[in-house]
Amino acid sequence: MQKFLFIVLVFSSLVMLQCESKEQAPAEETETTETTTITPPTTQEAVTSPYPSITEEKMRNLYDNCDYIDYVFYGTNFSMSQNQQPAIRSTLGGISTTPAKVLASCQPVGRVFFMIDGQNVEEADLFFGQTCLYYLFLENGTYAYGNQLTESGYAFYQRIFEQASTQPGVQQ
Repeated sequence: MQKFLFIVLVFSSLVMLQCESKEQAPAEETETTETTTITPPTTQEAVTSPYPSITEEKMRNLYDNCDYIDYVFYGTNFSMSQNQQPAIRSTLGGISTTPAKVLASCQPVGRVFFMIDGQNVEEADLFFGQTCLYYLFLENGTYAYGNQLTESGYAFYQRIFEQASTQPGVQQ
């Protein structure tokens, strides 16, 4: 498991540095890799972890074989996809091993489809907001696993939503 996390972090770092180098001057690049999970602020609402973390076997299968990720965002008129292995592995690196801290008031902002050879092998609802920072993975149409976002996962979606908000015609 530690070797898997190390590999995911290395690839995540490389992709993040590559993405940021296009946006920033090289002299400004200073990024550290951390495996910490973003912890939602505590509220008076009950926080539970009703779902176990997605299995290591499923994550390894995605890491080794996933060749396409499709994102459909609710309440917006945009979607996106990834088909480059470094970007896909970076996205997978944004999934923490920590079980999701689920709040009843959180609503999904989108659905993520993980595909291998054109077949949908995993799908998850993305919860992203102030206190909602997790994926809930589905099996047979119901939630089966839940995982927090890592800091890199949070940063990834933060950039997506910031870029989308500056595009003409995109609603948020």
